[in-house]
Amino acid sequence: MKAKIARVTLGLALAMTFMLPAAQMTFADHDHDFKEDCHRRIEADRAKVDREAAKHGEHSRQVDRAVDKLQADKQWCREHKADYDHKFDIGIYVHH
Repeated sequence: MKAKIARVTLGLALAMTFMLPAAQMTFADHDHDFKEDCHRRIEADRAKVDREAAKHGEHSRQVDRAVDKLQADKQWCREHKADYDHKFDIGIYVHH
């Protein structure tokens, strides 16, 4: 009985030893996906703000909606711990 418990304990310890690094890699990839998604969202929103400003003017409803979307995606990034490029925190890209 003691030998069986020792084998099970040793087996669990070995399984944990090999599974822990794999789990860390999976979580690291997940964080990387959030950062890529965040970057893609912010860049797309920035481009939309620029297009709307060129087409309708900087103080148009369309720009305001595009900036609202940009702000919402920045909030998404903050909530998912995925930092974004803060160069869009000035000028037309923020509400005043």
